[in-house]
Order: sequence, then C-alpha cells, then structure tokens
Amino acid sequence: MSRDIFSMGACVRVDPSTTSKGGIGFVSAVHPEERKVDIDYIEKNSIGITNSSPLIDEIRLHPHVYAPSDDSGATRSGRRRGAAVVSGRRRAAVVTPPPPPRAAVRSRKRKRNRPKNIYETLAASTSWVQALGDPQPVLKYLAEGKENKDAGWMRREVKKACELPSTPIGQLKSPEKRLLSRIHTTTTTLTPSKTKGFNTLSDHAYAWGTHVRTIQRIDARTLADPTLSASRKERADVGTSIFTCEARREQVYTNMDYYKRYRRHHHPEPLSEAALREEFLELSVQQQVPYQHGAEALRIRVATAFEDIQSVLQKTNGAVTWRELSSQLAGDSVSIAAPNTIRSYVMSLPDSEYETTRMQPLLNSQHRIEKIQMGPYVFIFYGMEGKMVAEKGTVRLPSSLDEKVGSFCLVRRRFVKSVPHFGCSPVNHKVHHKKHIDKFMVFGMTAWVPIENNWMRGGEAFKVILQRIGRMVEAKANSYGRVYGENGKYTMPRTEVNLRRKKGSMYFKSMEIRGSDEGDEKNPAFALKRFWEEEVLPALDALAQQLTHLYPGKKIVFLNHWDNAPPHVEGEFIGWLTDQLATRGWHNTPQPAQSPLLNIFDTALFAAMSKHVLAKQGLFNHSLYLKKERLWEILQAVWKEYDLAKIANMHVHHHQMVNAVISWKGGDGFATASRALHCGVRKVVVPVFRDEESNEPCGVEVIESLNEVGGLDSLRYPTPDVMAEFKRDGGLLPAHEYNPQKLLPNDIYELLVQEGSVNHPDYEYFTGGIDDEFDQIWEADEEQRRLVAQFEAWYWELD
Repeated sequence: MSRDIFSMGACVRVDPSTTSKGGIGFVSAVHPEERKVDIDYIEKNSIGITNSSPLIDEIRLHPHVYAPSDDSGATRSGRRRGAAVVSGRRRAAVVTPPPPPRAAVRSRKRKRNRPKNIYETLAASTSWVQALGDPQPVLKYLAEGKENKDAGWMRREVKKACELPSTPIGQLKSPEKRLLSRIHTTTTTLTPSKTKGFNTLSDHAYAWGTHVRTIQRIDARTLADPTLSASRKERADVGTSIFTCEARREQVYTNMDYYKRYRRHHHPEPLSEAALREEFLELSVQQQVPYQHGAEALRIRVATAFEDIQSVLQKTNGAVTWRELSSQLAGDSVSIAAPNTIRSYVMSLPDSEYETTRMQPLLNSQHRIEKIQMGPYVFIFYGMEGKMVAEKGTVRLPSSLDEKVGSFCLVRRRFVKSVPHFGCSPVNHKVHHKKHIDKFMVFGMTAWVPIENNWMRGGEAFKVILQRIGRMVEAKANSYGRVYGENGKYTMPRTEVNLRRKKGSMYFKSMEIRGSDEGDEKNPAFALKRFWEEEVLPALDALAQQLTHLYPGKKIVFLNHWDNAPPHVEGEFIGWLTDQLATRGWHNTPQPAQSPLLNIFDTALFAAMSKHVLAKQGLFNHSLYLKKERLWEILQAVWKEYDLAKIANMHVHHHQMVNAVISWKGGDGFATASRALHCGVRKVVVPVFRDEESNEPCGVEVIESLNEVGGLDSLRYPTPDVMAEFKRDGGLLPAHEYNPQKLLPNDIYELLVQEGSVNHPDYEYFTGGIDDEFDQIWEADEEQRRLVAQFEAWYWELD
C-alpha cells in the first residue's frame, strides 16, 4: 500500500467511472483489508454528491499535490487552507500561475476522436458517463448507421475489421454472432432512461440486415464467451453427395428405399413411410430380389447423373426448376433424386449462384455506334459550349422526353441457375419492343361433379375445352420478314427463303372478343355466340352423354359460371345462350362483379398453367421467347397433361373462398392477409381413381374423420350453418338471413324444389317458407320477362 494514498488526510486524484467524473479530494477513512478508501471531494462531483464517497477502489486513486487553483483556497467544508497535506505532513502551498484566458484554452482543445468502427465504439462505451449529457455511444452509432447507411452495413465492418476475403452473406457467421452478442448485451443492460429516444432493436436489426426476431433470440450467455463457437456442428459427411460419393450411394439406395420409390411411382395415393416399411418387411427373400437389382441399377444410374444434370442446365440456360430437373432425370422410371438433393449438389459447385434475367432492348451494330457517338456529344454540347454561351447570359434547360405505354424492361425471370462448372450461364431476352412478343387470349372451361352434390365431400373434375380467341383466315398476299443490316436499317427481300406467309395459305389471326358481332371483312371479331354454337355446346352435350353413362339414373344439370365481362353479358348473346341452356335444363349463374377470387381460372388454374408453360419454355427453347404457334402447341400439351386431381382441388378451394367472402360480409379484405389463399385444402383431400385399372386420378375425396390427414377442422375458413335460424325458429321465415327463396334465382330454386326428395330432412328448409309474398314476386318476375320478350320481338320486326 502507498502511504501517499492510504493515509488519513492524504490528497488524491480520483479517476472517473460510469457513475462519477472523479476529481480531487482528501482521504477521510482507510479500509486496508479491502484496499479501499473514503474520499471528501474538494468540489461536488458529476452527480452532485456533497458528502464523502465511500469505498473507492485503489485502481482509481493517484497521489496529488494540492494547489490553491484546485478550489480557490477553500475546502468542501468552507475552511481555507494555506498548504496541502501530503502523506500526513504539511507543505508550503505551491504557487501556480493564473489560468489562461478562455480563448487560449479553447484554442488548445483537441478535436474529439470519434470511434472508427463498432469495435472502438464498444470500447468507448465502457468509460461513458451519462451525466456528461452525451448519448450512449453504441446506441448513437446504431442510430446513425440506420440513418446514413444501407441495411446490413454491420457485416461490411466485420469484414474490414476481421480482414475477411469478402463480405459475409446468408446466415450470420461465428464472428458476427459474437459481435452481435456483445452489442446485444451492452444495449440490454442499460436502464430505460439511458435508451430513451432510441429504437435500439430496430436499429440493431437494420445494421445486420435481418429481422428483429433474430436479435431477440440471440443467446447472449453462450455467444459472448469468446472460447465458444457459434457455428453449427458440422456433419461427418459434409462435402459429400450421392452424385460424387459411392459410400453415400450405398447408404441411401438400399433395397427398402427402392421399394418405396417404386411403390410411390406406380401408386400416386399417399403412402406413409411406416406403412411402406411394414410392407417391405413382410416380403419374402425371393420377393425382395427384384428390388435389390433395382437398387443396384439406381446406384449405377446416379453415378453418371451429373452428366444429365449438365445437359439439362445447358439446354435450358439455367431456366429450369429443381422439380422439373428431377423429373427430367427420372423420365418414366422411379425418382432418382429429390429436387432439394439436386439443388444442394448443383449450388455447392464453385461459383454457382442464382441470377435474374431481364428483357432488354435489341441492339444492332448501328445502335451501338449511335450510343457511342452520344457520349462526346453530351460532353461538348453541355460542357465546353455550355460554358461559352453562359458568359453571354444564355441559360439552356436540357429536357428528356419519351412516350411509353405500360412499363418497359420489367419482364424478369428470377432464380435462374448460373453454374460455370457445367458451362451454364443465363441469357437475357433481346426484343425490339415488348409488344413484339407473341401472345394470344384463350378460352378455357372445366366441369366439376361433386360427390352426392355435396361440394365439401370432393368430386370428379373434367376438362371441357381450351381454345384460342381468333380463327384461321386466308392470307391475301405474300409477306416477307425483315432483314437488318449493319447500319441498323432493314430490308424485306422477296425471296423464297425470306417468305413468311404465302398468298392463299391459312394462318391463325388473333381477334377481339365480342358477344354476337363477328365484325366485318376488314376487322373480323371473335363472336362468342358462334363459338358456343360450334364448339362449346357440342362439347358440353358430349360430356353430358358421358356423365349419363357414369351416373345412371341421374339428371345432368350444368350451371355455367363465369364473370360479367361485356362480351359475356351482351344482350343478344346472353339471351340466346340462356334459351339454349334452358332447352337442355341447364342454367347460367354468373359470378358477382369484381370477384376474380370466385373463379378457379383466375384464382389458380391460369397461374398454374403459366408456370408449366414457363418450365417447358426453358426445356425446349433455351428459355427464350416462343413464337405464337409453338406457344400454342406447348399450352395444349400443358392442358392435356394437367392433373385432374389438381383441378378438383381448385373446386374444393373455391368453396373456401366463398366461406371467406361470407365471413367478411361480402368484402375481400381477407385476401391481403399473410397466406390468405392457402386454406389447407391439400391436407384434407386424397386423389380418387375411376376404377382399379386407372393410373391417373380423376378427382379428389375429402377425408373428414382421419386425424392423421387433418379433417375438415384444419380448413382455414369454416362453413356457416345456413339452417341455424330454421332450426331455432322451427321453420323458415322471410326475415331469415339464409332464406333460399330470397338468395337463389327463381329457376335454381324451382329446380331444387322439383328435383328434391320429399323424404330428405332438408326438404322442408327449402319449401317450408313458401307463402303468398313469394308467389307474388315470382308472378311479377314472370310478367316482366314476358313484357321484355314482347318488346324485343316488336323491335326486331321494325328492322
């Protein structure tokens, strides 16, 4: 112990701490066992304590020579001192010169060194004192980073401080997690008064470019220990793959594994792992021999599968999904590898990454020359010459103008695979203008037969028709293609090689869709009336005949369900269609306005078909744009191959959309919620087959009782009980919300009453509320239809 410190009355200098700025004072009490002393300060310390400060640690104490300038000759108690007391001995007071002027003091102040990075900021935070008025350094540093830097800026600081070869991407690495833990520990141990004015959690998450939940879940106790590693435990087989390692192939492709693949390939219905395992173990040794040979053949096939992967990636320029790539490897045989297995192998190859291809303007050599010449023009015209005329007071306002319809260069294809190891690199689409991309409109129709007319029990789906909007027309003259020269200009040589369409040949022409108007010779139109008469009604008649044989003794009734687009509700066409359907006992039931979610084509089918077309575009056309005829061929193939069970799923999903609309009182606010359109339908349905010999499902069945499937309780939107009021009041009343006589069209209501079984428990629900009021409404509707028919007959006679 130093006697200059641990002596009563000794003058000492106290270093600052987190709760005090220290100062000069005298020892009032000594605690030799704890190596601490009590101090009486000459002046008040930073937090206003006027009495002694107890138990100050030795590390903060230093001997000091007292001078009058320290307190103007007065002690904290007001007594004047003429000499300092040092080590218990009195000395003559040291004469010090007067303090310099304030300006001189200010001139000698040095600029405060601000922390250069987060590591220096953390170090500076240990000596921070709240009473000085400055904000906590770490909080201030994070807030300034959010205000002035891009998201994830902290990762660049880690890269620079740790001298990493590149900025880390993806999940947080071990050095980053340890730093995150230090910051998190520093900020969370502060009192609320110290964090006031800062959104610490948001600023910290922004610094790492991650979600606030990542910061909240951090285990500070584990990660703060520098001796522990935050990295995941590495697997023993890390770096190996079934495509490169024979040991992995022996481990994965066993006899039982091949049996499972074989069963799932030939039996699409859901089969659990436990059930397949039990089936295999029940086989005799002789019965297992074919699966042993199959497993050996599969291992040989997988050993060379990388060549097929390379071929498909090169063929598609990387524009292929992992699922489609897995399907291409399997062909007509069992699955070779799951999509995720292929993805892990391909993306682990050197420099493999995802890219996004975009539609870009088509540039020829002349375009490039003009763009190069524009650079010097800008430098000269807006640079040198601009300065020259500015001396005469000339002010020029450069402007940039363009006409644009829609958005250009926004057509993108994401997650395209770039695999230099296989020589696979994506290509951008070069087109003169996006309107030059071939496209057409199609008309699609499906049919749905619910099981026992109960929508939520499942049913069978049918494809009725898919047709382009337009028709074949005769070419009136020869047409030739453009041939561009090096100067950017084009010619149309009238040669046999350059002939695009010969006079008199038939070609398909896209047309505007209308109700009954077919246009004229110059501007023909696609009339729905003619199309229904020649294509749709014959297809529906054939389907009705097929259903008559499938469901003997049942009356087939079609309900036509589509939107209210102007061609669909055009007067002459809709009147003709209603009559045609009525003669067959069918009905037209248009969906409500502004309700695309209530149509399976808008909700799911067209989007699903688009994804399949995109996959085939990558397989057959190097992901480049397709010409019109080729696009139509691929679309027809997708329509033919599309699974009927998936279409049946969409119809079950349609019922969920109806439930959602009812729960929102006719609104569509539910559609903006997270995963709003995912209703859990696939969990409660299983595919069904028409007979034992069928290999493709024809529909789905909703399983209501099996807990392992989920049952109807797992569906997102519950079905309302429309008969609750009927049961409560013992009968149907006109004021009931779900009164079928008010909600159903007259023709549909009459159909249910006439075709319904009198013995069915729900029959009274439909017929129990018929009264004179509804009879009068029906009679008024009939009279209105009769008057409209008379007027139309009179109007057409005038022509």
